[in-house]
Amino acid sequence: MPRLSVPLARTLARRVLRPVLRPGVPVPAQRAWVAAMGGPLPPGTRTERCAPGGVPALRITVGPAAPTRVMLYLHGGGYVVGSSRSHRAFAAHLAAATRSVVYALDYRRAPEHPHPAALDDTANAWHRLADRTPADTPMILTGDSAGGGLALTTALGLRGGKARAPDALVLVSPWLDPLRPWPFEPRYHRDPVLRTGWLSRCAAAYAPGGDRDALSPARGADLSGLPPTIVQNGTDDILAPEGAAFAERAREFGAAVEHTEYPDLWHVFQVMAGMLPAADEALHDLGKSLDAVLPR
Repeated sequence: MPRLSVPLARTLARRVLRPVLRPGVPVPAQRAWVAAMGGPLPPGTRTERCAPGGVPALRITVGPAAPTRVMLYLHGGGYVVGSSRSHRAFAAHLAAATRSVVYALDYRRAPEHPHPAALDDTANAWHRLADRTPADTPMILTGDSAGGGLALTTALGLRGGKARAPDALVLVSPWLDPLRPWPFEPRYHRDPVLRTGWLSRCAAAYAPGGDRDALSPARGADLSGLPPTIVQNGTDDILAPEGAAFAERAREFGAAVEHTEYPDLWHVFQVMAGMLPAADEALHDLGKSLDAVLPR
């Protein structure tokens, strides 16, 4: 697979994804287009279908060594598009970088299944995996974009209860406030992937007339009791302000949050792992950060 420069990868994202992720394109067409995309799988990738908690998922491992961690991964796509198929390569690179068995969850999507269907599916899958995972095996809850919002909301709901909480939380370009006003700083409109109009349509599909507090877990919520949390954004990511605001608020509540912004990169550039060296570097950083807070 050819290695891409940052300018070439930006152009590719703008020409391949951006024209499809806009309000005028029907949801089925968006889903089919996104599902057909995907980068190279790491050598030694193995996948199998499963259904933790009754929710369809893809179980992914990479390499000959037995994984030492369990990761529940929630894909992005505005709660409307995306699947374990479209994000299989990214999930596999996550598995390789973090020495984890990764469960890429096919939670129910809007508009057919609005809030809280995706959240319920995530909770059901997490509880089932937690029941099956030995206490000395670290469990990680991970999500990108809309999946990041699901991951944070789930982690907040698991605090202080009888159910096992995640040992670490990973948020990649998280979408944490779907109903907020959009920033107008020019740098965020350099994002080659996302349009504010498409995001607004997705938010309306996910939660028509929904409760803002339920949709925006970082806004006004008590963020105490979170596990060690890793947040990554690109500086051109239109959702970068949400990542930065969350990291600042969570630290005020005593959470250990590592927030990294990668210069001149865009929304979930990490999905280009295996093609874009900057994406490989970000996942390598993610692995090192988890090594620092979890048993090795």
